[in-house]
Amino acid sequence: MPTKFNRSKDDREAALWADARRAATWSPQQQAALDQWLEGRPERAELLRRHDALISDAAVIWATQRVARARPAPRGRPSAPRALVIGGGLAAVCGALALVTVLMPRGDLIVGSRGVPQPIALADGSAVLLNGLSEVRVDLDDKERRLHLKGEGFFEVAPDQERPFSVEVDGVRVTALGTRFNVDQRQTPDGKVVEVVVFEGVVKVMSNRGMWMKVRAGQRATVLGGVVERETMFRPEAKTDVPSWAKGWLEFNEATLASVVEDLERATGVQVKLADPGVGRALVSGRFAYDRPEDALAAMAGIHGFKLTRQGADHFEISKG
Repeated sequence: MPTKFNRSKDDREAALWADARRAATWSPQQQAALDQWLEGRPERAELLRRHDALISDAAVIWATQRVARARPAPRGRPSAPRALVIGGGLAAVCGALALVTVLMPRGDLIVGSRGVPQPIALADGSAVLLNGLSEVRVDLDDKERRLHLKGEGFFEVAPDQERPFSVEVDGVRVTALGTRFNVDQRQTPDGKVVEVVVFEGVVKVMSNRGMWMKVRAGQRATVLGGVVERETMFRPEAKTDVPSWAKGWLEFNEATLASVVEDLERATGVQVKLADPGVGRALVSGRFAYDRPEDALAAMAGIHGFKLTRQGADHFEISKG
């Protein structure tokens, strides 16, 4: 019986194959392994063809470099592309991408698929990495750059003092002139929370009640019920870093299991049912690799003595033991 087609996994592998065979060290043994991977699987051959095309596309190379922590170029003068970066912690993410979207100036809506983060190159030179099950609408004009987010995204802003850059979600507005930050929207037992983590520069976080704070690199702000709270992260990320979810990891410190499951569903494509609200309120801390979501779920369930049940391909249930 043929193996079930796993789009996210095959996407990752196709991207890595496409990158590897462009190297001068590509060997006959590697080619034989690739031929074996492709054998009898036309969908894999198509994914490889698409990733080959992406690597050859100068605009895509530039966009991927920006998402992979390159500093933004000044408006109207993007850096010349050199080479596609697929390596280090970002390899799993880049490998999972079937398409890099280059947006026109106004009104574009991008909807991320479950388990497939989506890199986006904006017309102003900024870049977005949109998490799975998230969406963003972009409006750019001569006076401002405004994005409307649902879910989670990592933003790298091209400096332009004449056109402020803002991200709006659940009535919260995050404004920056030139910086790198992550915005996450999640449901908690206390209500909807917006979390902003700044990796470089400064942003202004304003709630729908008019309360605002400046948040600097290495700090995190949360907005709940219109109240903005700020804290310095215990282990602030380096300025050249990206959020853990963009590196193939999920990190939590006393987060509810329900919110952890939501993040895992975004990043990996699994679907998890929590048997009752009490299970979802359990607190979880730790660092989990999302290339093996079942192992991550088993570890989190085991911490609290819960039972993890597989209910189908990529479908699970967590219940009290």
